[in-house]
Amino acid sequence: MRRPAPKVKPRRVRPKSFPAAVAGWIANQNIARPDPNAPQGAWVYENILPTATGGEMRRGNDIFSTMPTTAKPVLSLFSYKSGNLQALFAANENEIADITSAPTNKLTGLTSGDWSVVQFVNTNGQAFLRGVNGSDTPFVYDGSTFSTTPALTFAVGVTVTANQMARVWTYKNRLFFIQKDSMDAWYLPVNVMGGELVKLPLAGVFNRGGSLLFGSSWSIESGDGPNEYCAFVTTEGEVAVFAGANPGDADTWQKIGVYRIGKPLGAKAFFRGGGDLIISTSIGVVPLSQAMQRDYAALSSTAISYNIETAWNSTVAERDSAPWCCEIWPEKQIAVIALPTLTGTAPQMFVVNTRTGAWSNWTAWDGNCLEVFNGRLFFGSKNGKIVEGFTGGTDQGMPYTSTYIPLFEDMGNPLSKKIIRMARAVLRTAITTDVQLTIQADYIVNLPVAPSAPLIPALNEWGAAVWGQSVWGEGRVKEIQQDWESLPGEGCAIAPCARITSGSSIPLDTEIVRIDLTYEETDIVA
Repeated sequence: MRRPAPKVKPRRVRPKSFPAAVAGWIANQNIARPDPNAPQGAWVYENILPTATGGEMRRGNDIFSTMPTTAKPVLSLFSYKSGNLQALFAANENEIADITSAPTNKLTGLTSGDWSVVQFVNTNGQAFLRGVNGSDTPFVYDGSTFSTTPALTFAVGVTVTANQMARVWTYKNRLFFIQKDSMDAWYLPVNVMGGELVKLPLAGVFNRGGSLLFGSSWSIESGDGPNEYCAFVTTEGEVAVFAGANPGDADTWQKIGVYRIGKPLGAKAFFRGGGDLIISTSIGVVPLSQAMQRDYAALSSTAISYNIETAWNSTVAERDSAPWCCEIWPEKQIAVIALPTLTGTAPQMFVVNTRTGAWSNWTAWDGNCLEVFNGRLFFGSKNGKIVEGFTGGTDQGMPYTSTYIPLFEDMGNPLSKKIIRMARAVLRTAITTDVQLTIQADYIVNLPVAPSAPLIPALNEWGAAVWGQSVWGEGRVKEIQQDWESLPGEGCAIAPCARITSGSSIPLDTEIVRIDLTYEETDIVA
């Protein structure tokens, strides 16, 4: 007896939304089963400013100044701020130039550009800069003139010279110094810029050898409060912490402990977050406060860089032969880590939101050193260039592309294939933006050629508006852009990809809200 064939139920079209990646770039989770209780993370989060609400397309960079000698890279940036007097300086191997306005050489005939500089106030309340580099005679800057006085001197019979001082910092109103390639620190009396240095030998404090790399004040409070300590960091990843105001007074100068943190990635690979000392190391970005509380073997899980642990480890393996540099940018609530550009590697910086811990990867930014000056970020680059970051809509006239790929999703069923039908990127933008949407499948990222930059009307661009017709500020009010489009793609695990290219002098400042898609789910794939 013939029976009617069973009815084939039509596949149901289902929706799926991928919110903005509040958690930022993630590279430390099981790729097939991300933490379902964690905020949305990203498989790729490139050229995006991580914010508390998700992410915004970063701005570009442009040349701010150029050293008088352009043949050599800029190796150090530092600034002076006292009242209304503010100045920004850059150094290459042989020169120090004032680049606040037109670049002007202040010191020449030098042999190293790796300057360590600190601002210090003497007993008369006058602010000075003291700079050392382990090679040249230390300088003093008083707000108008560079000089070598007051000089750093030594007791009779001491063979060490001032040009061997490689790092300098302040602690309890004293200047402390590190002698290059040694385990010896030196210090001055309270509130003085020069004079006879007193030796502080530290070889017997550490167990793993190496030499002192840098030092810093450190506090368990925000700022430099009564619980301020002095930290000495070695090339082998040990930190000795001392309390007390005078190393020469055994009754008050006490060792708190010696802690292991992983090998520091450079003498400038640290920043102060509140009072804490945060160091970029071979095992991650480690706060000293965590190193004091945990064993070295368990330290990487408490690192600020834990969310990108595997990417951090591979980058360290690739680029640890040259020094890294770190800088905190309070106005943007981010910390920036400039990676060295070595043979076979591309220019790159890592960025972390200091409030949320969300990470992003910024490409094509080639920096040897960093400095925040008047709320603006600068980095020293090759060919004598000093570059301002996060300005305009191009990287020195070249377009760049922001890419967001959420973590892959199997929609609760890893055995069935998902067939994508439509998708849209939901954006907040002041300028209509061309978004390239693609589907990435089964944990493989295969990106097409980057999209073209949108054409931006002049509107209120400086020098392009029409007097009496254009309205200042018009065209910068953000609106929602959410256009659906048919989008081919299929796989057992899916991740949509949104890419936007910026190529105009006007920054797009486009915010990612979410990516929506619709899909059909097949039966279990045999």
